[in-house]
Amino acid sequence: MSNKENKEISVSEMRDKQTVLFKDKIRDYFARPRLYDLGVQISSHYISGIQVLPKEGKTRRHFVLPLEGGTINPSFNKKNITNSELLENKIKEGLKKIHISAHNIVFLLPELSQKTFVFNFDSFPSSQQEREHLIRFRANKQMPLLPDDIRLSFDIRKSNRSKKILTTIARSSVIKEYENLFGKLHLKVRVVGIPSLSVSNLLNKESEKDIMFINVEEDSFSLVVNIDSEIALYRQKPFGANHNNHNSEAQKIRHLVQEVKNTVNFIEDRDKRRISCIIIRLGLLDREEEMFVGLKEKLHYPLKKIESYLNFNIPLKEKEILSPLIGQLL
Repeated sequence: MSNKENKEISVSEMRDKQTVLFKDKIRDYFARPRLYDLGVQISSHYISGIQVLPKEGKTRRHFVLPLEGGTINPSFNKKNITNSELLENKIKEGLKKIHISAHNIVFLLPELSQKTFVFNFDSFPSSQQEREHLIRFRANKQMPLLPDDIRLSFDIRKSNRSKKILTTIARSSVIKEYENLFGKLHLKVRVVGIPSLSVSNLLNKESEKDIMFINVEEDSFSLVVNIDSEIALYRQKPFGANHNNHNSEAQKIRHLVQEVKNTVNFIEDRDKRRISCIIIRLGLLDREEEMFVGLKEKLHYPLKKIESYLNFNIPLKEKEILSPLIGQLL
């Protein structure tokens, strides 16, 4: 769908048009050039935004603002925004900082508001309808009783023996929550992205072929494994209610370390490959150095921060928070 066609569709129109718009946005994320210069990410504990100059490969103004706990409860199945007035005011505050003039934006969903899978198929149908039916069948095995309003998008990644299908699933009701909020501020969501996959765009896929990327948020973490520079595995886990306080840092580290070890063992058994290094992005507003040191002590792999891949004149702490948006926009 062209940009001109996109502009003719609003989120308040018929459901079939909403479906086309949503799928086109996710397809933009997977397959299209990065055409927009403003991105916004919302998580359970912060909101961030950045303007970039895509042609020059440079960043412009940006903001990172904390959110009160409970303003957003990221969820695949449930309502996400619990305090729309507070969130709207926070977005306004951020937009003032960057003196926005654009009205079309890229939006990164909270990690827990979507599901991503990597499916392997020996053969894959050529018909779009048959492809979606097959992917829904496989997704239903992973998530029984899928809601009726799921919207999926997929990207075909060829491997030596099979086709890997990178699939993202979200509910249109959740997408619409955020679209309606941005609409009040005269902002149009043109592309929907996922933070962990957006950050992975920053990695050097030629020199680091067998790697693990960890994206940590206050409420969850995602593991993305690249084998031969292609995504081979995506895992996402919530930390759980008992981890949502400062005293649980050691619990979070133990949880992460165990999941990393389990994933490494799985990759070695299934793919007969060894992870060469681990790259981590800590989407935390504080205590990030404490967690990094704790992980480095317990993980016997070279451990790098994602900020080392970003040669921009941005404070280190903010650079780490903004890395998903930079990966999506540049």
